[in-house]
Amino acid sequence: MCLSDAYEVTGGERRPLMSYVSGISVENNTITLTDMLGARKIISGSLKSVDLTHNIILIEPLEKAE
Repeated sequence: MCLSDAYEVTGGERRPLMSYVSGISVENNTITLTDMLGARKIISGSLKSVDLTHNIILIEPLEKAE
């Protein structure tokens, strides 16, 4: 079983979001990650890339209003 690690990409740097991701759901600017145990994490942003060979998911967060 190949599971992926999800990262938030900001300013060219990666910050871990979730390990062992087994599912991704995208609706508008909302991404829901689900891990192999069923835990969910909801992120506001856009899917930048999914590398199925290296099991890496990159998510670009929405800009926060100041």
